[in-house]
Amino acid sequence: MSSILSRSTRVNLRNVERGVWLQASRLYSINGTFGRAVLQRPQAESFQNTTLRDIRPTVFRRHQSSESDGFAPPSIYNYEDIKKLSVNPEEDKILVDVREPAEVDQGFIPTAINIPYKSAPHALSLSEEDFEEQFGFPKPSKEKELIFYCLGGVRSNYAQELAVNFGYDKRGNYPGSWEDWVQNENSRK
Repeated sequence: MSSILSRSTRVNLRNVERGVWLQASRLYSINGTFGRAVLQRPQAESFQNTTLRDIRPTVFRRHQSSESDGFAPPSIYNYEDIKKLSVNPEEDKILVDVREPAEVDQGFIPTAINIPYKSAPHALSLSEEDFEEQFGFPKPSKEKELIFYCLGGVRSNYAQELAVNFGYDKRGNYPGSWEDWVQNENSRK
């Protein structure tokens, strides 16, 4: 299987084998058909006596990255779109900051909720009760569009891809993210 995966994904697999759990999503191709390799938490509670060979069948799940499987690509948002949402929030759209809490403490886009991608990639898979207990606000409904942003657009893209696996097919991404927001806000002053 490692021959069809990118070098960085193989490195991630070695980290899993050593007991370091990473969430990752990488494009791969089998006979010209593109899909995604998405790391998922295996059933074992710990990695102490588990090898990669033991968990490999449970780690990868194939996800087609096409509209034919019912998942539309995410909507792309720019500064003007996000500014409108921050001033006049829409009930069916939620702005999600996926940066870590220490980053959010330095500033955030008004009306955004914080669901950190790196430290809580599993957040959208939690039950409504567990989510609210962990984050202090209700879990977003799958009926609403989640619009992700981070510092520079990388984590937000991974977060919106991961959200599909948890049943959120209405997704958006603000590729400019926080850096673009700050630059545009400062230029308006």
